[in-house]
Formats: sequence, C-alpha cells, structure tokens
Amino acid sequence: MTADEAIATIRVKIDRAKHHIVDLERQISAFLDTKPYKVGAKRDPETRKPIYYIVSVAETPISIAAVAGDACQNLRSALDHLAFRLVVIGLGGTIPNHPEYIGYPIADSQAQYPSFRDGKVKGARQEAKNAIDATKPYPGGNDTLWRLHKLNNIDKHRLLLTVGSAFRSLDIGAEMQRLMKETFPERKIASVEMPMFIRPADRLFPLKAGDELYIGGPDHAINEKMQFRFDVALGEPGIIEGEPLHKTIHDMADLVDNVVLSFKPLFA
Repeated sequence: MTADEAIATIRVKIDRAKHHIVDLERQISAFLDTKPYKVGAKRDPETRKPIYYIVSVAETPISIAAVAGDACQNLRSALDHLAFRLVVIGLGGTIPNHPEYIGYPIADSQAQYPSFRDGKVKGARQEAKNAIDATKPYPGGNDTLWRLHKLNNIDKHRLLLTVGSAFRSLDIGAEMQRLMKETFPERKIASVEMPMFIRPADRLFPLKAGDELYIGGPDHAINEKMQFRFDVALGEPGIIEGEPLHKTIHDMADLVDNVVLSFKPLFA
C-alpha cells in the first residue's frame, strides 16, 4: 500500500464526518428559519431602564445532537485508524494480536500522556511517537483534540443533550443612532441602517425564557429596531462552554484532517 493509499483509507472517515457536518449545517439553518427565539422588552419600574429579554426559546431538535455525535465519532475513528496504521508499520506489516487496544492517545493531562501513549501505540516506531507528541494531545496542549475525544466518549453513552441555544451578538447600531439623535437634536442625522453587532460578555448558555439580553439607560425609549442573534451551541461542563456547534465541529474536522495528512511522510 502506497502512502497516498494509506492516507486515503484513513480520510474516508473524515469524509464521512464532513458529510455529517453538511447535514448539521442544513438542520441548524432549518431550525433557525423557524425563528425559534422570541425577544421582548419591558421597563424596570425602579430604574426606568428598558430591558430586552428572552420571551421564549424553542427546544433544539434532538436530531441536531445526533448528527453532531456522528461527526465526532467519525473524526475520532480516523485518528484511531491512523494509530493502527502506525503500529502496523512499526511491526513490519504484521497485524497486532489485540488491535482493539490500539488508539490515538489523547490523555486528560500532560503528565499522564507519556505512559498513556506508550500503551496505545505499543510497537510503533519512535519517529511515529515523536510525531504524535508534536500534536500535544492533552488539555493545555491541543484543547481541540482533547475536546473531540471527550465529546466522543460522552456520545458513546448518551446524546450530546447539551446542544442548545446561546446568545451570539446584539446590534447596537440602531441604539447608537437613536442616542445620537437625542443627544444632538439640532443636527439632522440621517436615519440609515448602520449595524454594529457585538458579542456579549455572557453567552447565556443554555438560553432560557427570562434571560436578559440588554439593559438600556434610564428613560431610554424601547428601540423596536434592536436586533439579536443566537447560535445553536454546544456545552459540556469542564469541556466546552456554549460555543457555536457547527463551527466547533467544523474546526475539529479541519484539525483532524491536517493531523492525518502530517503523518504521510511516515507511510512512505
């Protein structure tokens, strides 16, 4: 088997993951098209400040979590296929007696990693181990690889039910324009759209009814043109906190693809 052929057999799994990612994007877009987030405004009777808040949030379809899990599984599998191939090469082409013990070593700490690696790719050449070391597959080294590993382990036992909604950004352009008109009434400020979306300090994940999105100043008028954007997001305590789901999985796929391709010289 040539190096190109070996890489191609591993990348089949990555290609499958990318198909799932396309499906994931389609499902997320279809969900967002239903306008699942309703925003309202009210005035605090004590501070007289307008408060923009979530009135209701539609539940994220469970199929989105399932597709995300399938993508993670294929990406993790590609890494394990890579590890298997490296061990076979190290053994001179011989299939190991217990291939089920082979896997791409992703540890829960840098200190744990060396012994964990040796157990997972026993028989691989030192140059292969060095190449794996260079990917730093542990938290604080390569967090994306570590997150993929942890999320895939979760999905083996349950769906990634912490796929939900998060507050992405708000457009303060209309609010700034209104404030400028109030501050400088003598000036003729054109009423043109000038969107200026900013990311909030708090992603409010998982988003729920009653969450406050923005609080204006005392006696500020409620601005009907205020716009808010939301994400279908992923959050697992201690692993990932309310990050956009599609981008997270897409970035994982790109990383795994690059990792696999980086090992091609070892297959020659």
